[in-house]
Amino acid sequence: MDTVAHEVISKITGRSSLYDIEPTQLFLGMVTRPEIYQNIPMISLGSKTYKQTAKLLGLPEDTRFAKFSDFFRKSDSGYKIFDLVTTASRKKPLEKSVFDKELIKIDERVNVAFMTYQGTLMRIYAVPHDKNNKWVAPMDAIKTFQKAQVDEVKMSISAYFQMVEQGLKTGDWSKANLALKGIRNYQKKYGASVLPSKNHIDMEIKYNKLGLFSKLVPLYLILGLLLLIFAFINVLKPSFSMKMIMRFAWTLFAIGFVIHLTGLGIRWYISGHAPWSNAYESIVTIAAATMIAGIIVARRSPFALAAAAILAGITMGVAHMSFVNPEITNLVPVLKSYWLMIHVATIISGDGFFGLGSMLSLLVLILYVIRGKHGNTNIDRSIKELTNLSEMALIIGLMLLTIGNFLGGVWANESWGRYWGWDSKETWAAVTILVYAGVLHLRFVPALKSNFTYNVATTWAYFSVLMTYFGVNYYLSGLHSYAAGDPVPIPMWVYYGVAGLFVLTLLASRNKHLK
Repeated sequence: MDTVAHEVISKITGRSSLYDIEPTQLFLGMVTRPEIYQNIPMISLGSKTYKQTAKLLGLPEDTRFAKFSDFFRKSDSGYKIFDLVTTASRKKPLEKSVFDKELIKIDERVNVAFMTYQGTLMRIYAVPHDKNNKWVAPMDAIKTFQKAQVDEVKMSISAYFQMVEQGLKTGDWSKANLALKGIRNYQKKYGASVLPSKNHIDMEIKYNKLGLFSKLVPLYLILGLLLLIFAFINVLKPSFSMKMIMRFAWTLFAIGFVIHLTGLGIRWYISGHAPWSNAYESIVTIAAATMIAGIIVARRSPFALAAAAILAGITMGVAHMSFVNPEITNLVPVLKSYWLMIHVATIISGDGFFGLGSMLSLLVLILYVIRGKHGNTNIDRSIKELTNLSEMALIIGLMLLTIGNFLGGVWANESWGRYWGWDSKETWAAVTILVYAGVLHLRFVPALKSNFTYNVATTWAYFSVLMTYFGVNYYLSGLHSYAAGDPVPIPMWVYYGVAGLFVLTLLASRNKHLK
C-alpha cells in the first residue's frame, strides 16, 4: 500500500509529495474522505499547456493544479474534456499535437484519482483458494466472495474505517492500528503463500521514502559539470592545480556509486530478481555500468571522470522521464532464467563502456574546436590522452557486447529453440558489434589513421547503441520489443542534438591536424 500510494500521488500530482503531506496520508484521505479531497487542487495540468487546459476548465490561466470536481459540469455532471480526449486518442501518434498528448495524460490522472476515490486500487483481500493468488478491492470482494468471507471482509474493513474516523476526531490512532490486525489476519488466512516477509515490507517502505536513484541525478550532473569546467581551466592554464579537486571529486564519485549500488541491491532484494528486467531498471543499470567504466578508465583523468559522471547523470535523468515506468514488476515467463543475470548484465555493461568512450570522443571534438589551427601543447596532449582512454573503453565494451551476444544466442536456444532468428534486437546488436569493430580497426587503414577520424567515428557510432536500445524497443517489433501499435514520434530535441553534433564535427575538422 505504501508503494501504491507513492505511485498514485506521483501520477496524479507529478510530484513525490504535495502540501507537505506523506503520499500514504493523501491516499488514505482520498479513500476515506473522497468528498473532501475531490475539492482539493491536486491534479497536475502539466508544464507545457497548462494555461490552455486551465482556460478549457474555466480556471485562471496560471492554475497548475486542478480539483477533481473542476473536470465535471455542475449542471449535468458531464466530463468537460471528454470530447477532446476522445478525438486526441483516435489520432495517430504522429498526428497528435503537444496539447493532445498533455490532455491524454491529464485524462489518465483524472481516471487514477477516480479509481482511488472508488477504492478499487486497494487490492488488499486475497481471493480464497485462487490458483493465481488474485487479490481484489473490498467492494469487489463483497460482490463476489462467499457469505462467510464476505462477512470477514465487511467486519474488518468497516472496523478499520470507523477507527480512522475516530482517529481523525481524537488524534488517537491506536485503535485504527489495532483494526488493521483484522485485515492482516484475513490476509494470512487466505493469501499467506504470497505475503512478503516483514523484512521485505520494511525494506520496500524505506526504498520508497529514500528515493535514492532520483537523488543521484543532480549529484552526478553537478559533479561532472564542475569537474569538466576545472579540467578545461587546467588545460588552458597548466599552473592550475587539480590535485585537491580530483581527491574531492573522487570522494563524491565514490559516494554516488555506493548509493547507486545500494539502490540496485535493495531493488534486487525487494523484487527477488536481478534489477535489469524492464526499461527503468536497465537504464539505471547502464548508468551504474558507466560509473564502473569511469572507475576502470578514468583513474587520473579529470576529463574522463567528468564524462563518466555527466553521462551517468543524463542516463539517470532519462530513467526518471515520464515515458519510463519505475514500477517493480513480476518477471514475464521467458525472463525467469539465470541467463537474465548473465546475458543482460554483460550487454548492459558493454553499453556503459561504449557510452563513456563516445562521451570522451565528444570532449575531444570540443578540444579540437578550442585548440585553434596552430594548436596548443596542453590541449594536444589532452586530445591524445582522451583518445587513448576512449579506445580502451571501446575495446572493453566491444568485448562485453560480443560475449553478451553469444550468451544471448544460448538463452534464445533454451527459450525459443533456435540460436539466431534475425529478430530486430538481435540484428541491431550484431550491427553495433560490426560498427564498433570497424571504428577500432580504422587505424589499420592508412588514409583513416588519425585521432580526429577515430573520435568522429566513435562519437557518431553511439547512435547504433541508441538504436539497439531505444529504437528497437519503441519503433520496431520483435521478441525483445516493448513496442505496440504505431511508433512514437521522435522528440524534437533529438533533431537539435544531431544538428548540433554535425556542426561540432564541422568546426572541429578545421583544426584536425595534430603534430
